[in-house]
Amino acid sequence: MSKQKLIKYWRELLLLGIPLLLGTYVVATGVPSITISPVTETPDQGTSIAQLNTPTEAPTRTLTQTPTMTVSPTATFTPLPSETATITLTPAVSPTPTPFPPIPTRAPDATPFGGGTGVIAFVSSRNGNDEIYRMNADGSALTRLTFGETDDSRPSWSYDGAWIAFMSWRDGFPDIHIMQENGGMRQRLTTDPGYDEFPTWSPDGEWVIFDSNRSGTFQLHRIRVDGSEVNRITRNDAHDAVASWSPDGTRILFESTRESRVYQLYLVNTGGVNLFRLTHTTARNIRPAWSPDGSRIVFVSERDGRQEIYTMNTDGTNQKRLTVNFGLVNSPSWSPDGTMILFNSDRAGNFDLYIMRDDGSDIRQLTLDPTDDYNGVWQP
Repeated sequence: MSKQKLIKYWRELLLLGIPLLLGTYVVATGVPSITISPVTETPDQGTSIAQLNTPTEAPTRTLTQTPTMTVSPTATFTPLPSETATITLTPAVSPTPTPFPPIPTRAPDATPFGGGTGVIAFVSSRNGNDEIYRMNADGSALTRLTFGETDDSRPSWSYDGAWIAFMSWRDGFPDIHIMQENGGMRQRLTTDPGYDEFPTWSPDGEWVIFDSNRSGTFQLHRIRVDGSEVNRITRNDAHDAVASWSPDGTRILFESTRESRVYQLYLVNTGGVNLFRLTHTTARNIRPAWSPDGSRIVFVSERDGRQEIYTMNTDGTNQKRLTVNFGLVNSPSWSPDGTMILFNSDRAGNFDLYIMRDDGSDIRQLTLDPTDDYNGVWQP
């Protein structure tokens, strides 16, 4: 080929936009060729169910919190429906978490840590969607209890520790279900297309109380454990939610917007009368839970600008803040012996379970999984 024809040939290639800098060009007969090395991919092997159910190593990292916060002054009850100003505490910051010795292993005949059986039920997204698990309070013996393609959450133990009530989306909309402590004998209790959530047990084990918007606004309902006799407990145009039955079976603790723009905490008897308001702040007070002896209440409040955990007496007095800038905290619950409080926090980047003493000291981290663990409740 002449030099002129060769120049014309390469110019035409340039006009067609054919790249000359990729591949390997070999000019043998005057026609360029491109050599591309193949890429081999290794298929993802995934994670087996056996791996998911393999108990995780007991956490050895716990946290110590030195009480540096100023305690909230004793709350003063104000007649309904007025509101008092927000209780403000001196700003403080929890110390940086430091390693702490793990919870000691108990002897076979010793009382489990925190009392009861020493077992905690909780929700985790470690399988891709929210499922219910159980483990020992030291993080050992992890066991998955629910297996579904939709979310299962809000576990609540019966007073005898034999059953768990929970909320499930497995039938297309949120309903209340119950199952045995090992995940067996699952039964669906509610079938209404409304949003049924936050189940909790009556002390005698015959009823499950829950909140639902089936009437338009969220109201408190109760249903027998065989799925019969659904009764509505509260009736108003506001929202009543997240109920907790008193250990003596006479009163119900819940959050409501009936006399405030934001949720406040109330008591009412099991018949829905004799309403008594416990909190009077301009910020939300939510997620209440009775202590095992019925003398105190743990709850979450935003009165100091962010969610923190508080306790108070059952008449609303002696309100105290326990956590100080510990991230987004929620879902506090008591240990069976009333000495510890279990809660979840995102201070490590995702939600994990933590415990602390009932005065806010000796904070320890229970779960270390990179996914979210929350809604923890201690088996009686």
